[in-house]
Amino acid sequence: MTFRVAAAQIAHETSVFSAVKTDLAAFEASGVHLGPAVIETARETNSEFCGFITGAEAHGFDLVPLLAVWATPSGLVTAKAIEYLTGLLGDGLGRAMTEGPLDGILLALHGAMVTEVDDDGDGYVLQTVRRIVGPDVPVVATLDLHANISARRVELADVLIGYDTYPHIDMAERGEEAASV
Repeated sequence: MTFRVAAAQIAHETSVFSAVKTDLAAFEASGVHLGPAVIETARETNSEFCGFITGAEAHGFDLVPLLAVWATPSGLVTAKAIEYLTGLLGDGLGRAMTEGPLDGILLALHGAMVTEVDDDGDGYVLQTVRRIVGPDVPVVATLDLHANISARRVELADVLIGYDTYPHIDMAERGEEAASV
């Protein structure tokens, strides 16, 4: 029996002091990668998603890529942007679950996202995932070294893994660590 693990990235470092809101165009500037295109763009990069890929290959599970997107640090993420991105995530999870059960979820988050709809943007993403997959599917998330870790995130994720280094040279290693949990 092969294990199936879905993976996604929605990452943003928000500065609530910035007047420049982070809209969908800001995320689109980095590229909104969906499904197999995530593997093509992430392979051989120093990213958590590359670590997810390496970990899946090392541990022999099927990685189900859903979404990878990030935006340059700036102000609050707009309601329209976060609702659109979590909608893509939810749709991807729904499709993946119709193809068979998921044995885990890997998420590349930042840990300092604030949105117009929720001050704990990363908690909002985790809550979206939990609402869809339920309480029994393990959820592992990677976070930036200076993430703002809330009790809500601790409750919603089974494991949170932060970067070990600054500058951030260990993102792929942390992704691989997350895939080995």
